[in-house]
Amino acid sequence: MLRLSPSLFRILLLISFLVSGCATKPITPSQNHHEIMTEQQRSAQLLSKSAWQLNGKIAFIQQLQNKSKRESASLIWQVNEKQHTQELNLTSYLGINVLHLKSNKNQHLIKVDGKEYRGTNLSNLIYSLTGLTLPTQALNFWLKGLPYQADDKLQINEITRLPVNISSYYNNELWQITYANYEYFNNINMATQFTIEKDDLLIKIAVKNWHFID
Repeated sequence: MLRLSPSLFRILLLISFLVSGCATKPITPSQNHHEIMTEQQRSAQLLSKSAWQLNGKIAFIQQLQNKSKRESASLIWQVNEKQHTQELNLTSYLGINVLHLKSNKNQHLIKVDGKEYRGTNLSNLIYSLTGLTLPTQALNFWLKGLPYQADDKLQINEITRLPVNISSYYNNELWQITYANYEYFNNINMATQFTIEKDDLLIKIAVKNWHFID
């Protein structure tokens, strides 16, 4: 199996969790003038939005024995679910591109450090580079606060009717996704702070902007 440098290893892990988890609470009805949707109404609206883009920052924290490793980057992620295309750019705080991912249906290309890596299965491509199996197929749902599997456990705030937490088994591993700090984008209430956890992995994402193209 191909093994890369530790810095590249951490960068590649970031692409699998496109989604920062402070202890802030979802907004309440008094903080906005929009009508509160039911869980079913919000799900239907989001499922109809197949093309979107988010901009923000991502931090990856890996616990290794008695120490932790941290990496962070700015991200721009564009997805068209109907056309099965996506493009992801990660840049350093100096504006230097550190990773570029482009997918067209089942063709995936990762560029990093001047090298290109290709594959027809994104999860397998990431596994070949890092040795980890990551939930690439579930992220389009989790980022919107939607369950990926029918047996996912979704916790809803009783007042705002917005997602608070999703517990999901993906490849027989338990993942916890937590949502906070909701704001309106294109008339849809979207979380701007996320945490995704599994075992010794913690990903935090702070979204500056959600944009729905259709």
